[in-house]
Amino acid sequence: MHFPSATHGHLPAALAAFWVATLAGAPFLDAAAQQGGHYEFVPGSRQAKWVPGPAPLAGQQMQRQYQVVGAPVPTQSRVQQAAPSRSGSRRGADYSDSVTVDGQTRTYVIHVPPGYDGKRALPVVMAFHGLGMNATMMYALTGFTGLADRQGFIVIFPNAAGGRWQDGLSNGRDDVSFVQAMLAKLERTVSVDTRRVYACGISNGGYFSQLLALAMPDRIAAAGVVAATLTRGGAAQAGGKSVPIAFFLGTDDPLLPWGDGRNKELGKLGEVLGISSLGSIDGAAAKIGGLCTVPETIAFWTAHNGAGGTPYVSQMPDRAPNDGTRVQKETYGSSSSQVVLYRITGGGHTWPGSIDLKAMRDVSGNTSQDIDATELLWDFFKPLSR
Repeated sequence: MHFPSATHGHLPAALAAFWVATLAGAPFLDAAAQQGGHYEFVPGSRQAKWVPGPAPLAGQQMQRQYQVVGAPVPTQSRVQQAAPSRSGSRRGADYSDSVTVDGQTRTYVIHVPPGYDGKRALPVVMAFHGLGMNATMMYALTGFTGLADRQGFIVIFPNAAGGRWQDGLSNGRDDVSFVQAMLAKLERTVSVDTRRVYACGISNGGYFSQLLALAMPDRIAAAGVVAATLTRGGAAQAGGKSVPIAFFLGTDDPLLPWGDGRNKELGKLGEVLGISSLGSIDGAAAKIGGLCTVPETIAFWTAHNGAGGTPYVSQMPDRAPNDGTRVQKETYGSSSSQVVLYRITGGGHTWPGSIDLKAMRDVSGNTSQDIDATELLWDFFKPLSR
């Protein structure tokens, strides 16, 4: 027995429409539209600016601001010619590409940083969106492209078929094969450091990032998970070598079962998802649906990586006293065995460090501004390799 697809802790169509509106340039509030303007994201960041006039349709903003979004990448020479010069005086470039898997065309967006010339192999970060989201929305939410430009790595934003990744909760498309085909083509297109390929994702994309790391431990050097626990189907993929992994989990995320005796109400997020009748997915409901609790997830990964024992615990600085969150970092093991949990007290179903607006807070909960998950994920990934 499984929950309906809307209950898997992701962002289904109704909530996805909200994210499209907020992350792709549409008005955040009806009042904003009435004032004759809208918010748009500043290129290369997750910060918004107020722009007079009507909002563009979802997805148009990125296409307008990034001059080569949507351009195919048929050959390595094409990327080298169009990408910025070594001096870094020009901005990074974005491209769309596709592979065919099981007779279906699968698409993704590639961001190549400034200065790429094909002579130095670059690491790759794959960022997997939540249910009902897409590559454009993940692009805006995470701000990975600005960081990639500063740090010199490639980012891929894949699109899930039907808006949902293979998550271990139900049978579906073989997304592991899609990623394998995508990486194989990428390696023929740009110069990739094959020992430094990383996977991360939010919610449904976080479920898949774990499944992928367990299914491809020889390729995935490290993984990152935001707003997701492990699924029992994902755990069934275990059997290979250890994979360092970092989690960013909010204690007030109504879609995360913490197994602490609390029954968190789904609230407005439940209304948007159409699952208010469940009341809560904590406790028995999570087990029936195939979700592991947070403690079970951490216990699985510490056992899998051989990183048992008492964690090293530290408190992160309270850089934003009014954001409603405090963050504690718990580190198990070291180097290739690492399991890290950023326990975000008061945090919701959100990407820490992303833009914090009331329109989003009322639905998804608090977005911690004390930490930046994107920056911390790269700090975690950077020294790790296969």
